Amino acid sequence: MRGRKKSPDTRAAILGCAAKVFAEREYHEVLTDDIAAALGIGKGTIYRYFDSKEELYFATIIEGLKGMHEAITAALGQPAPLAVVIERLVRTILEYFWTRRDFFILLHRHEPKLEPEERAEWQQQRDGVVERVRGILESSLPRGSVGRKTPRLAVEILLGMIRSACLFREPDDRPERLARVITSVFLHGIEADPAALSARDPATRVPRPVRAGGPSLTPLRGGRARS
Repeated sequence: MRGRKKSPDTRAAILGCAAKVFAEREYHEVLTDDIAAALGIGKGTIYRYFDSKEELYFATIIEGLKGMHEAITAALGQPAPLAVVIERLVRTILEYFWTRRDFFILLHRHEPKLEPEERAEWQQQRDGVVERVRGILESSLPRGSVGRKTPRLAVEILLGMIRSACLFREPDDRPERLARVITSVFLHGIEADPAALSARDPATRVPRPVRAGGPSLTPLRGGRARS
């Protein structure tokens, strides 16, 4: 009914169900009817709370980012060599967005529509992650390294690499493999061998830079062995 008061519980139920459906299938494969059927409600009820499937999808991501932020905080809070911490961070983010690639496409379109408090909370969480990783780089990288001199830029580069992997990954790629590749390239440059990062026991193996003949292209070298 037009003008009927909306229920926070109903909105939360729609978001919870939609999050499960979107996590199981790609965005373009999901119909609003699927979500309505899973909830046992009419499609019109969903459109009372969300103007479109895009808006609903984006809302589920924003809601889910809170949980991902907790996972990232946990990954960064476990003492380990730099490469291990970065790989944990990268894999955590990759796994969350593995079936949510469209988020990055819709982000630019919907970010201005976020409520001020939602935008502020999201930005605060992101800034918190950036500062945590920046502190880890500053305490782990050797003096004089690019990452030590410009840690904030280094973190943004890392996040950009993760975003690119989410958008342009190949059909046969897997989060754990891409996490190793991104970590290796981030810390040691494109000359690095991602196989140097052990998938079997990353907590005890420290990757070493692999140097090819000719000038080194390595912008960052971890003194100890990205999200």
